[in-house]
Amino acid sequence: MVTTNGRRAAHSNRSFPLPSTIISKCSLGFILSWWIGCLYLMSSFIGCSQQNDTIATSDLLVRTTIAKDAAVPVQSTCQAEYNRIVSQQTPGLTPQDLLRSRALIGNQYRLEKLMEKLSSRERPVIVVVAGGSISLGHGLANPDQHRYSNRLENWMNEMYPLPQEPKTDQDNNNNNEQQRHKVINVASHGADSCSMAKRLNVMYSDLASKLPSSSDEPDLIVLEFAVNDYEGQDHLVQVRYQASVFFDGFMDITLCSEVVIYSLLKRYKNTAIVFLEMQTAILPRKTGALLHMGVATHYQIPVISYAETLFHGFAELIRKLEKMDPISYSFLPSELVFGSKENNVTTSALFPYPHGCSPCQPQNIVSQFRHGGCKSICTFVDRSNIVNDRKLKCKANDIKSGRKECFVPYLAPDAVHPSAVGHGIATDLLVHTLASAQRNSCEGEGSSYQNELPMTTFVAKTTNELEVRGDFLVVNDAARIFSRWDRLKPIGKPQGFERYADDSLKQRPGWIATDPSGGSKIIFPIDLPPSECYVVYVAILKSYAGMGTMMVEVRDYGNEKNDSELPKHSTKKKVDALWQSPISVWNDVQITDDNIAGCTGYCEVDITTDPTVSGRNGNKVKILTVSARRCSRGQT
Repeated sequence: MVTTNGRRAAHSNRSFPLPSTIISKCSLGFILSWWIGCLYLMSSFIGCSQQNDTIATSDLLVRTTIAKDAAVPVQSTCQAEYNRIVSQQTPGLTPQDLLRSRALIGNQYRLEKLMEKLSSRERPVIVVVAGGSISLGHGLANPDQHRYSNRLENWMNEMYPLPQEPKTDQDNNNNNEQQRHKVINVASHGADSCSMAKRLNVMYSDLASKLPSSSDEPDLIVLEFAVNDYEGQDHLVQVRYQASVFFDGFMDITLCSEVVIYSLLKRYKNTAIVFLEMQTAILPRKTGALLHMGVATHYQIPVISYAETLFHGFAELIRKLEKMDPISYSFLPSELVFGSKENNVTTSALFPYPHGCSPCQPQNIVSQFRHGGCKSICTFVDRSNIVNDRKLKCKANDIKSGRKECFVPYLAPDAVHPSAVGHGIATDLLVHTLASAQRNSCEGEGSSYQNELPMTTFVAKTTNELEVRGDFLVVNDAARIFSRWDRLKPIGKPQGFERYADDSLKQRPGWIATDPSGGSKIIFPIDLPPSECYVVYVAILKSYAGMGTMMVEVRDYGNEKNDSELPKHSTKKKVDALWQSPISVWNDVQITDDNIAGCTGYCEVDITTDPTVSGRNGNKVKILTVSARRCSRGQT
């Protein structure tokens, strides 16, 4: 007796699934032999499938059986190649870790074509890494050796070496390099999605001079902006990480991410793009993963999550330590578990390596920070401000005798920047993504079409908005962002403004005024070819305390200014650097309008601070960037 859903009746003591279509077409004698095994059943009934075209043989079954004309199964050879190219993986990473890293599969077509190019070994493959200080390898003693971008380059050249022509004496004299796959790192301290969106033209120009003659576009672009898109650049003593997810600037950052993806897909027709999502050990701190996921889903861009791979058990590690020692989050030496000597797995406690507590490796920390050693779980918890009922003691001399501090191996000098191990794992996840794309294609399960630009936008109002926001003509910065630096230089001597860095690491300078009485003044030029209309922006620090207001005036002279010439047009806008969101980030303020010709060639941006607003505890104004793009009016 058979039920309508193809399973044996309830009174039977067997529960294996049996397709009803097979029963309806095949004899009862075959059914009696069914429990010998599902594989035997399918092979015995293969003739029955011809009687009903709804019975489809599993593609997986075909690929795990030996073909009539082949000595080796297809899946076997594909899996063998996968195993070969991921053979340098960090010890301890599990299949579950790698599965977690694939936050969004997206369209794999471009990745599969990238792997075809690598496998063909016909020309150098070029990868571009765009990101912040994480991608720069901040804190690493030997970034050129340990940074994930360098490791990825070494992996490509080791696994897919290019054929080399014998060197001649002339080659040696000219210092001609042998052909190599290359990773071009255009990362910069503090860079985020909006930084890249405004500087796409700068990046295009820079890459054009670095790409080999065999290609006019990179093969892969890795975007690492998750941390910086929410990091902020706090000018206060302590960053307030309790910012709401959807803070005032959330939509702006999302739009920047869409501008980047849209622009790259449109310019580079064959380039693969992936998001690499990192994470910090400060628990309340948000990242841009949420907004990136929305953009990535809309444009079918693969997302690789370092955060999901390593931080899914981070809170549980903290809980375990808290039960053992709620004051210093230490553990007993008896908790240490030694890994296999054969695989040279580092010692780990409480959880298997690399998820547990492991000894600090100070030799891999840059000398500038080495004296501070690795930061412990206790330090991360303390800086997260999540413990309010007791005072934590996180210094080494506060740890009780016989106990050990807990350091996670993927972090070292601080809560943000990966250690050498962390960079190795980031490389592993990139390699796993590439190797998986190749394996799927090898097994006949690859993407059947290339992802093109979608028919609608994500958060932008129109595609024209994406076009103009990805085509800035002037971007003058107070600090270097990406490879080329067009300096933000004032006209004459500023009054009350000075250029300096007000963040704790002294990495983010700007033109700053703090006079409580106001009246500080600075003027910047914008010199563009005479045109119908340009839109002018001023990027400022926006924060939740200590900030002031300013009047920004754009004076348009059209052609080059003469001393006696009056401006053709003037646009004034009152700008407030204070907002309610408890986060400090740079924010682009549009001064002139798309529908009014506020700047038509040469114009000047005049910024004057106001007196301190009543009730505020400061009057800081920080100018970071002055930029301009074409107006979008009249375009479709």
